[in-house]
This record gives sequence, structure tokens and C-alpha cells, in this order.
Amino acid sequence: MPKYTKKITSPMDYPTFKEAIQDQPIQKQAFLSILFFCGCRISEALALTADKFACRKDIIYIEFFRLKGSKQTDPQEVPRVDALCWLCESYGTVFPFSYKTAYRLVKKVFPDRYPHYFRLNRITKILERFGAVTVSNVIGINMNSINAYVGKIDIKKVGDALREEIG
Repeated sequence: MPKYTKKITSPMDYPTFKEAIQDQPIQKQAFLSILFFCGCRISEALALTADKFACRKDIIYIEFFRLKGSKQTDPQEVPRVDALCWLCESYGTVFPFSYKTAYRLVKKVFPDRYPHYFRLNRITKILERFGAVTVSNVIGINMNSINAYVGKIDIKKVGDALREEIG
């Protein structure tokens, strides 16, 4: 029988994330922060070059090239905080490491997580607060693909309702 490891789907908040990455070099903190804030694929983050960032006083606009049939999106806004400020000083290829190195970085810092977890985390947070159309416009995935993420939100709401019911 094949070994199956259940994927973690519970959300991660920013303070937990920030604490976990603090011992990493700034470039790796920035890479992980892009995954956390943007919900992009590893390959989309690795493809970024300095000309894809527009830095303003409090916001950084990141223009992703979406992959795997996703629709192209407008530049994504992220807060200009912590390691993300480093992006505004970067030039050329921002993350000159391979997909495998990026994958190992995620597993090193978050041993019980997986790289796609940050995509799931961001999509479910956007879904819960803003809805499916916003997820499609921000992340670029089609409405059919969003169904898998909707279930994660619904399961959590049912669990919350059961806890409220018993008092």
C-alpha cells in the first residue's frame, strides 16, 4: 500500500510565518514571503526579475507571469514590510536558485508543510473574505479550480459551527 501523508490545510497567520523565517538570509526570507503573501507557485516566484516590482511608499506591486493555463493577472499588491523591502533594492534575476533548492528551503523552514501549502493558505484566506471571483482575479485560476479550495473553507465553518453548538 502506498504511503500517504495527509496535507495540512489549517491556515497560518503572519506572526507565525514571520517567526519561522527570521533566521534565514534576507533573499530567502523575501522568497518565502512572496509565497506566503501572493499564493503563487514556486516556479512563478522563481521567474521574477527586478523589473517585475514597482515599489511605492507602503506597497509593492508584483507582476507575475502565471503558469499552467492560469489567466494572466494585474500586478498583485503586497505590503512593503520586513523582507519584502529587499525586493525594491534587487536587480536582475531575484532568486537565482533552482526549483529543487526552493522546495528544500520550504521544507527546511516549515518541515511539516509543503510548498503548495502557501498557495492554499492565501487562496482560502481570500475566498473566506472576498469570494471566488476575487480569487480568480488575484491568483489567476479558473472558477472550476477554485472548488477544491472552497471545500476547505466550508469544512472549517462546519467545525466552527459544531463547537459553537456544544457551547
